[in-house]
Amino acid sequence: MTAAKEPSPLVTVVMPVFNGARTVRQSIASVLDQTCRDLELIVVDDGSTDETVGIVDDIRRYDRRVRVVRRERSGGPAAARNSGIAEARGRFLAFCDADDLWLPDKLARQLELAMTDGAPLVYCGYHRIDADYAGNATDFHSEGRVVRVPTTLTYAELLRRNVIGNLTAVVDTHLTGPVSMPDVPGAEDWALWLRIVRESGAAVGIDEPLALYRASQPGSHSADRWRAVRAVWHVLRRQEKLSVPSAAVHLLTGVVAALRKNQI
Repeated sequence: MTAAKEPSPLVTVVMPVFNGARTVRQSIASVLDQTCRDLELIVVDDGSTDETVGIVDDIRRYDRRVRVVRRERSGGPAAARNSGIAEARGRFLAFCDADDLWLPDKLARQLELAMTDGAPLVYCGYHRIDADYAGNATDFHSEGRVVRVPTTLTYAELLRRNVIGNLTAVVDTHLTGPVSMPDVPGAEDWALWLRIVRESGAAVGIDEPLALYRASQPGSHSADRWRAVRAVWHVLRRQEKLSVPSAAVHLLTGVVAALRKNQI
């Protein structure tokens, strides 16, 4: 007699991690503690050499919703996320990095909006937290460092600047079809959001902070910022096919917006 096939979850959450032992336990807990329980969490270990693997394995033993994909060598965020996307079984696809956190009703609120509005992509606002924040999502008390978002985003608006934090995005793959993140380090998530909105319609958002974004670790280099600028230029020119003058205007607009956001 053939065993009954396990039903697919409503949501797949993809969490890439590379040497994230300091924060991954709290990040996983924030996903598993969602009021929406119908989910699977795919943790993609991107070649970690610290205690990350053991921590994730411990959690997986007591919660069957956690699945693990292991990559022998680190390939960067886009490759790691795409490894998780390839294993996803849920209709909705969401992302949470291994140093970020979700507030408990994030998914439920976004799914309700997605079902009501029929948008291919749903996002929300978020809190910015310090790199050394050691608490859980349930312990968090707002310090007022909130990134606000518009409640709708057309292709033209998203082209001017990326206001969709990767940790807030929820994609309805029934509307978009299969998706993957382009390998454009520093702008891979924005490149995907642009494709979705251009091909499948406007995105909608909840202008409330439902997630916690951890600021960059101390000691980040200016070279990383220049890499991000080059990535934005790549997306504007090669993916979206903008002319040089138009791409330059959009690039400047995006840089100014990013600087303002980093002041929060």
